[in-house]
Amino acid sequence: MENKETWIEGNTLFYTDHQTIETVAIDNLKYAYVQVLGHIPYLFVFADHQHYISTELIGFEAVYQALSQRFHFDDASFFAVCKAKKEEDKVKIWMQKERQNYQILPEYIFDGDLGYEVYTEPKQKVSWDITYEQLETSGLVETYFTAYGSKYFRFKYAVRVEGILLNQLEVYAEDGSANLPVQEYFVNLYDESNSDKSYLELRELWIDDSIDISQYGYEREDQCYLQLALAEGISASICYTYDSEHSYDDGSTSLHFYNKREYDYFLENKAYEDVIDLSEYLSFPNDLALQVGYREREEVKRIPEKVRAIKGDTCGVWLDKSNKKVGFVGTDTALILDLDTIENFVFQNVLPAKGGGYADLVVYFKTGDYLYVFSADDTYFFDSFAEQLEQMTKKKVRIPEASYNC
Repeated sequence: MENKETWIEGNTLFYTDHQTIETVAIDNLKYAYVQVLGHIPYLFVFADHQHYISTELIGFEAVYQALSQRFHFDDASFFAVCKAKKEEDKVKIWMQKERQNYQILPEYIFDGDLGYEVYTEPKQKVSWDITYEQLETSGLVETYFTAYGSKYFRFKYAVRVEGILLNQLEVYAEDGSANLPVQEYFVNLYDESNSDKSYLELRELWIDDSIDISQYGYEREDQCYLQLALAEGISASICYTYDSEHSYDDGSTSLHFYNKREYDYFLENKAYEDVIDLSEYLSFPNDLALQVGYREREEVKRIPEKVRAIKGDTCGVWLDKSNKKVGFVGTDTALILDLDTIENFVFQNVLPAKGGGYADLVVYFKTGDYLYVFSADDTYFFDSFAEQLEQMTKKKVRIPEASYNC
């Protein structure tokens, strides 16, 4: 808008930050603070992410008045902090009141090994082994996308996990292959007071007071975080964040369930192993583990027997000209890529400084994506293999100037 650096159009707030126009979805506001940074008061709001809006922007007064009228900000605190301009002063002026979205059940049912129970009619027991694809087509969840294009599933029904009943349980739906069992579930839990009561109730539900809490995590003035084994191959974590210099209290406990079960069938690759043709093999003298697993990339498979027969105790790279494949052999697994998808390789060298030196082998794809494949403890470890890798794959190897591990 002409001559303004911040303004509101409909349900969108626009503001200028470092000569870039940023936007805030006003309907999604969760909480607001006034904070002084560099002796300048800012309106800090959280919607889908954090926004710092300078009070010195042209048009700010009108924007603040509109927001305060709608959400009933604590104007007295806001203007007092703005007037004092005490560096790093920070005061909450508003928080969205959320309804309680969980219930501690009177009976604790120890059935977590089998999965969780969805409160449809009739109720359905769902295994932790359900895949992303199966869950999406089950009718139990709705799919939504954020403003940045990230895909999520949200359960349409309440879900019981052993002794707790949860509303609005969600899944980040871009976490690996659609055929992979769901790796993580999450929900922000609110009690009726929108305070740390939710954290304390879950702590009491799952942690014995007689046990040293440091075995599970930490409890500090700024944050409490605990992780525990909930069921076979399933862990849970709870986290509550308080107001501090660098954090903000939104009144919720972040609850996550992590699937740590092993699914070795994802490593099977019989179709390729039957036709593999080893054209060349580049051996590294050290035993290097792959920096990526089958949970992140479906191209991670077990090491083919023909490769295992020649690799011995080393790791390396093989070329399969017949099938246009290039394979990276780690300690226990192999990454098998289509050669035509690769743009080039990068050997990124890091010199010791505050941290130790190391070297990374990175694959850059024609799509613009990249993947860290190997990491060695010695700077320049891969450099001597650049020419051979280029000759094998007919792909360029770039070696940028080394940086320091500061």
